[in-house]
Amino acid sequence: MDYGCKNNKVKITETKYHKIVKWLCIGIQAGSILYLLAVWNYLPDRVPMHYNSAGEADSYGERWTVWITPFFMLLMYQFISLVERHPNWWNTGVDITRKNSSRVYGTLKNMIVSLKLIVMLIFGYMSIETGFGDNLGRWFLPFSLILTFGAIIIFCILLVRASKK
Repeated sequence: MDYGCKNNKVKITETKYHKIVKWLCIGIQAGSILYLLAVWNYLPDRVPMHYNSAGEADSYGERWTVWITPFFMLLMYQFISLVERHPNWWNTGVDITRKNSSRVYGTLKNMIVSLKLIVMLIFGYMSIETGFGDNLGRWFLPFSLILTFGAIIIFCILLVRASKK
């Protein structure tokens, strides 16, 4: 694929990592949906619908509400995939030159793909726990935040390095 870099064209190749993450994301989505289908008849009439910061259910809804999380998981996957395909929408935060454009855009694509996997893991876990009717656990929010922002920080460091090589 060719992507614009000011007046230049940049080629971002899909790596083995991108393909693996794509299939992992699809597997997480399919697994979550198949799991909910498998336990549908065993779900209680009222299931957790919202969790507080301690990961405890603080709102309940009818059984059909278990489908809200997988629906948003699919929606987020599609949205992030759309952004991934349009580098001209990306705010690089660094100066792009002919020399560094491939590295910078490659690093940004790796970040977007990695964040997509993290989002799918978070939503997949929430889908399964809602199906169990369990709390998410005290560790869920801090772990999710550390995982998400940790990845962003690491990729921002890599981005700055890629722009200076």
